[in-house]
Amino acid sequence: MKNNNNMNTKLTINPKFQNELLPLSKEEHRQLTENIIKDGCLTPIIVWNNTVVDGHNRYEICTRNNIPFTTSSMEFSNESAVIDWINKNQAGRRNYTKEQIDYIIGKRYINSKKDNGVRGKEKTGQIVQAFSTAEKLAKEYTINEKTVRRLAKFADKVDSTPDLKDALINKVSIKQIERENKQNKLAIKLKENAKLSKASVKNNKPTVVNQHYKEFLNAIDNDSIDTLITDPPYSTDITDINAFVNDWLPLALAKVKPNGRCYICAGAYPIEIQAYLNVLLKQTKFIVDNPLIWTYRNTLGVTPKNKYNLNYQMIWHLYSAKTPQLDTSITNEMFSVQDINAPDGRQGDRFHTWQKPDELAERFILHGTQENDLIIDPFCGTGTFLIAAAKMNRIAKGCDINKDNLKIAIERGCKII
Repeated sequence: MKNNNNMNTKLTINPKFQNELLPLSKEEHRQLTENIIKDGCLTPIIVWNNTVVDGHNRYEICTRNNIPFTTSSMEFSNESAVIDWINKNQAGRRNYTKEQIDYIIGKRYINSKKDNGVRGKEKTGQIVQAFSTAEKLAKEYTINEKTVRRLAKFADKVDSTPDLKDALINKVSIKQIERENKQNKLAIKLKENAKLSKASVKNNKPTVVNQHYKEFLNAIDNDSIDTLITDPPYSTDITDINAFVNDWLPLALAKVKPNGRCYICAGAYPIEIQAYLNVLLKQTKFIVDNPLIWTYRNTLGVTPKNKYNLNYQMIWHLYSAKTPQLDTSITNEMFSVQDINAPDGRQGDRFHTWQKPDELAERFILHGTQENDLIIDPFCGTGTFLIAAAKMNRIAKGCDINKDNLKIAIERGCKII
C-alpha cells in the first residue's frame, strides 16, 4: 500500500465499487460528518488507479466541505479483485451487525462465483477442478459450505427487496421484520378462512352455547340425536382421565339414537385408550368398531430418543346393526387410517391447538350422516365439526366452556344462543 499526501486530488467514483458498500444510515452519516468537520479526515481514502475503493463517504464529505484528505494506493489485478477486497474489508468491521456480515458473505459468494468460477483451463486445454467458491469462504469464516450458499440467497433476497435493504442499512432485524410480516399475512389468511366458513353456512348456521358439557347434554332428550362427533380434552389436559371419561361418555351415548353413529377423537396414550375401553366395552347400545386412526406427517416435533414418534390420534367409531350404511364410495377414504396433514398455521387454517383438519371433519360428516340429521358436539372448540355438518345441510349444535374458542367459532359462522 502506497500513501499519497496530495490533499487536492480529484478522485474517480466507480458505481460498481460504490454499490458493493452498505450505505451508512442517516444517523451514521451525520455522525461521520460531524467527526470529520471537527477533527479532519484522519483515515486515508484507499484508491486503485485514482479510483476510490474505500472511503466513499469520507471523500464526499471532504469535497463538499473543502476538507483536506490523504489517499493510500492499493494494487489489484482487476475490478473483480477490488470488489472482493471491498466485501472482505466490510465483513471485518466490528460495527456491523451479524445480519450485515451475513449479507456481505453472501455477496462475496455471488461475486466470486461469477468471476472466479469453479474451473480453470491449463495451457493444454485440460479442465482442472479448483476449490469451490463456497469452500473458500467457508474456511475463511469458519462456517460450512451450506451456510455460505444460504447466505447468498439471503443477500439476493435483500438486494431484491427495498424494505429489507433499508432495514439492513439501519440495523433493524430482518428476521423480526419477516416474522412480523408472516404473522400479519397469517392473520389476514385466518380472517379470510373465517369469512369463507361463514359464507358456507350463511343459511344454516350451527348453534353453540357457552356451557359445561353436562348442562348441554342434560338438556337433550335421550335417543334423540343422529350423530355424536366430538374432540374432548385428552389425558394430557385432564387430571383424572378415567373419571372424566366416566362422567361425560355414558351421558353422551344415551342421547344418540339406537340407529345413530359416534365419532369420538382421543389421544393414543395407553392410559387414555384404557379409560375409553373401560366404558365402551361395558355398554351394549353400540358396536365398537376397530379404532380409526388420524395420522399426520407435518407436525412431528422433536424426535424422542428411546421411543417412536407419535404422529397419530385415535378416533372411536360406534354404530349399531340398525345404523344406515357408510357412504365411503371414494376408495382412499374407506380405510381405517385417515392420512391428512394437521392444520399447522402456514395456510392460516389453524385456529387453536390440535384443531382437526376441515377435510377430516367433512369426510366423517359425509360418510356417516345424512341431510337434516341432528349432529351434536359437546366439546365444539372453534366449531370445526359443526361447520362441516352445517355446510352439508345437517342440523349442528354444540357447546364449549372456553369463551375464546367460541368467539372464533362465531367468527367462522356459528351462532351463539
